[in-house]
Order: sequence, then C-alpha cells, then structure tokens
Amino acid sequence: MIRDILKYGDKILFEKCEDAASIGLEEKDILNDMWDTMIFNKCIGLSAPQIGVSKRLFIVNAGGVVIRGANPEIISEGALTEDIEGSPCLLGVQRHVRRPKKIQCRYLDESGEIVERELKGIAARVFCHEKDHHDGILFIEHLKPVQKKLAIKEFEQKYNKLI
Repeated sequence: MIRDILKYGDKILFEKCEDAASIGLEEKDILNDMWDTMIFNKCIGLSAPQIGVSKRLFIVNAGGVVIRGANPEIISEGALTEDIEGSPCLLGVQRHVRRPKKIQCRYLDESGEIVERELKGIAARVFCHEKDHHDGILFIEHLKPVQKKLAIKEFEQKYNKLI
C-alpha cells in the first residue's frame, strides 16, 4: 500500500525512533508499504519515520543493492565525498552533502539475521541518509546554517505552490 510521505515540519521527522526488536509480520507489512511508497515516489531509499512510523526500519534500493531491514548501524566509514541528495520530505530540494564513499555497516535483515557488510558509492550514501532519519536528522542538517535556511525557504515556496 502506498502511504503518504510526511513533509518537513512534521514533528516525527525530528524524533529518535525506537529499535525494532525483530522483523515480524507487522514490520514486514510496514516494509512492504515502504517499498510501494518508495517506488511510487521514484526514490532510492526510505525510512519508516518518513511514512509516520517511529521505528528503525529502512530500505535501500541503489547501486545494485537492495536492503529491507532494521536497526542500521555504521561500524566504520571511509573518506568523505560530496554528492547531491534530496528527500521526498523536502520535495524539490536538492543539495550537495558530504558522506563516506564506503562504509562497513550492520543491520537486521527481513529473515531476522544480523548482517554485516561493506557498502560503497550511492548505496553507502543512501544507507547513511536513511539511518539519519532514525535519529531525527534530515539531510539539510549537514549543510551550513545559511545553506540550510535557503533550502527550507526553497521547500516552503515550492510546497506552498503545490497545496
């Protein structure tokens, strides 16, 4: 089922999410809804808080990597690189953000197994971006204050034209 994506300003986007103790039927249903929502919105990743669920559930669908899991952790990270990011929560706003080119990560997969793996490039970037959502951090928090203010203003102008 396609769900609505929360927009910048909704308080759940700024809250820390609870860990998922396991991935049971409820979590799998949420992940399925997240997948449908992500595909419908032409995204390459999505986190549960973006659809109003305060759980550490996430999807990565980038760079040939597909992950549907919970409780993402970054164990180590490589050198930083800058690339463009956006979010359906800040519709139409994109900015350059510095993230690691490569990470060693850990998460709980849909079968309940703890997975440790290396991610590179866009997959590493999306993993970090979605993990940030679980801590109430949007990509614009990585910008300088003036850049962040301009990004919010741009979003408000674009979003107000849509509603």
